[in-house]
Amino acid sequence: MLIQKENLNWFGRHLDYNNVRYFDYSASGFSFVLKGKKAVATILSDSKTWNQQNKGVIGVYVTNGEEFSWQNFPSEPEKRIILTEEKNECVLFESDEEKTVCIRVLKLSEAAFGYAGLEKLEVDGEIIPSQAYELAGKNCLNLEVIGDSITCGYGIEGVWEKDTFSTEIERADKSYAFLTAKKLNANLHCCSWSGIGIISNYVDPATAKIPETCWLMPANWPYTDKSLSLRLGLEPEVWDESRFSPDIVVIHLGTNDTSWVQNKEDRRLSYVSGLRQLIEAVHRRSPKAKICCCLGVMGQDLCDSVEQATSLFQKDFPAVKIKTVKFPVQKEEDGIAADWHPSAKTHEKIAQILAEELKHFE
Repeated sequence: MLIQKENLNWFGRHLDYNNVRYFDYSASGFSFVLKGKKAVATILSDSKTWNQQNKGVIGVYVTNGEEFSWQNFPSEPEKRIILTEEKNECVLFESDEEKTVCIRVLKLSEAAFGYAGLEKLEVDGEIIPSQAYELAGKNCLNLEVIGDSITCGYGIEGVWEKDTFSTEIERADKSYAFLTAKKLNANLHCCSWSGIGIISNYVDPATAKIPETCWLMPANWPYTDKSLSLRLGLEPEVWDESRFSPDIVVIHLGTNDTSWVQNKEDRRLSYVSGLRQLIEAVHRRSPKAKICCCLGVMGQDLCDSVEQATSLFQKDFPAVKIKTVKFPVQKEEDGIAADWHPSAKTHEKIAQILAEELKHFE
């Protein structure tokens, strides 16, 4: 039986084109309840564009019937699938006997590399209309997180000074953003991209003469999936806030800007101005949302600047609820992941901090 995409539960930003629904950002995807023996998804990707280290990766999570919820979300996927072909036939579930299962497909790698698009879903059985597959639900908190590689779960399964980046060791489901949503029983949308900044992407602090401005978050965030649209030869589609209206927007940007700012006051002030403008753009798009700006796990050089940017915004918009959270710098005893990124243990620690801050957002 061929299942219509509209009969699935979708989460995260997605883009429709030529009868394919693309789910590209970290932790985006779809879920459904199956009463049957088998489910096979045909998932498209631009695999020829990327080497083995940068191909798209999805995770498949399977639980029994009505048990699918944040409270028992599996810590590991049933399987991880590397999208090595342009058209990938992915067996999501298979059983000799009929079972009722909840199936969730999650993009584990980020939008900067291999994409994922559902062309079709075929099942041996039937899709059961159910609320069970909705981890949070329509009346629960909506959380949007705008960030960089830390939000993507960059390198979590790697080890510092041993491993370098690969989408195979990237785990959106172990990132602080995903874990925070789980703790808050929230619906999650991520807009994140490794190396990205507000006034500059990551540069070599020792040699950079100019900032890297080819792909900055203020010019990327307003669109559904700007990179994907350009790869498909489309004009970027502006994201429609009515498709997901956040109650809280978390902005976690500045780690890469630090590589350019380097304690130079004019550059620091540019960062403050850029962050303040992004905060206002977020507010204008989602006027009912509370806003939280956080930074610090990979360095605290710009934490005071984050405070300054939020204060400047608050002066102009005193009625908006906004706060800052300063994360503690990661510790070696908690493990350091690939390319000096936070480990799974560190992500859990900062998720706990952020969740508590957001629970008491006044």
